[in-house]
Amino acid sequence: MAYEYKEGKGTAFPNDYKTLDTHPDFRGKFMWQGELLEISIWEGETQAGVKRLSLVIQEPRQKSDALQRVVTSGPKPAAAAKKFTPQDDSDIPF
Repeated sequence: MAYEYKEGKGTAFPNDYKTLDTHPDFRGKFMWQGELLEISIWEGETQAGVKRLSLVIQEPRQKSDALQRVVTSGPKPAAAAKKFTPQDDSDIPF
């Protein structure tokens, strides 16, 4: 049974896919007015050195059609690649 989020509550977990400083430190979901939203959280410090959290709550991102086709179709099979066939090079002057 899938977890059911309660109104006004959510969860965030460490972002295992963070590769750049601009990526969020934590990602998760949040229920607001019956709609499940995405939450992204960054850890940081103010100029005075006080720890702080910045967050963004947004509608879930949808994968683009092109990305979805790549993900579902996968790479082309090797058998479909053209095979090399030697050509007659007797007319080449060098």
